[in-house]
Amino acid sequence: MSQQYWNLLIYRVPAQPSTKRVYIWRKLKSWGGLYLQQSVCVLPHREDFQRYLEELKTDILASGGEADLLTVAIDDAEQNTMLIQRFQQQAEEEYQEFLGRCRDFHKELDRERQISNLTFAELDENEAELAKLRSWLPKIRDRDLFDTPIYATVLDALTACEEDFQLFSQQVYDAQGLETGDA
Repeated sequence: MSQQYWNLLIYRVPAQPSTKRVYIWRKLKSWGGLYLQQSVCVLPHREDFQRYLEELKTDILASGGEADLLTVAIDDAEQNTMLIQRFQQQAEEEYQEFLGRCRDFHKELDRERQISNLTFAELDENEAELAKLRSWLPKIRDRDLFDTPIYATVLDALTACEEDFQLFSQQVYDAQGLETGDA
């Protein structure tokens, strides 16, 4: 049985203004934190998270809130596995949303092809959408603290978007009577 250590942040902030609550929630979620219940968040015990959480605790206290930061050890392998699975489920939900956006990207390109809207304006618009996908995936990956298995599928989906965009780009250039790179 291997003991696993976790950082547990339990906090309370004044109800108003709500901006502090939202700020804390966003910070914790951006690090991949898992909420066990309202104002109770857990992260794996790592040096970087320890430092971030100590700074956040100081910030909460300075704003008139209350906070306890605990390092807890769980000896029960089954409990550790359940926590890890909850972290993976949280990451998988984000990956599923990403996959949905990839499907939407393909549908948009298909729709533009069907109506022969092969213009540089459409090319720019879809290039911006692809850029959003490219910048979003690393953020999700950073929050995927336990290497959710679906990640390989998500990488393939992004590659498929990039390939579809390249095909669309070529179709736009062909429709405009230009060689790729002439514009």
